[in-house]
Amino acid sequence: MEGLICDSAPLVAAADRRDRAHQFAAALVTVLGRQLIVPDPVIVEVDYLLRRRVGVESARLFLTSMDIGEHTSGFLSPGLLRRAIEFDARYADLDLGFTDGAVMAFAERHHLPILTFDFAHFRATQSEQGPWKLVVDEARYRDVVRG
Repeated sequence: MEGLICDSAPLVAAADRRDRAHQFAAALVTVLGRQLIVPDPVIVEVDYLLRRRVGVESARLFLTSMDIGEHTSGFLSPGLLRRAIEFDARYADLDLGFTDGAVMAFAERHHLPILTFDFAHFRATQSEQGPWKLVVDEARYRDVVRG
């Protein structure tokens, strides 16, 4: 499997014009397109966040983009589900949650980099192979949001 595992924040920022990282995220999501593998829990989280922060139409546009294949859906097997739960339990002090655990499980299993803006969680954890390979450098992201 080739591609990049996508976390929620870049997708939400790409759709939310009020987000300080909007232009940066929108450009990344557009350029990476079909290379982005969006695990099931991320789809659910993005749908929820867009409905709350941006609006129903934005959420529906996102879901349509997933349906027509602008990005690739990543389905969790029972093994990946189990590993996501293990990540959440292993790093209980961070309160990762299931979605981050799923992103980690998927990236670990397929040895893929992660597109995320959640540097705190992804720098404080690691896969069995070592630190996560992140698509965006934290310093670059901070420069973008500072403007």
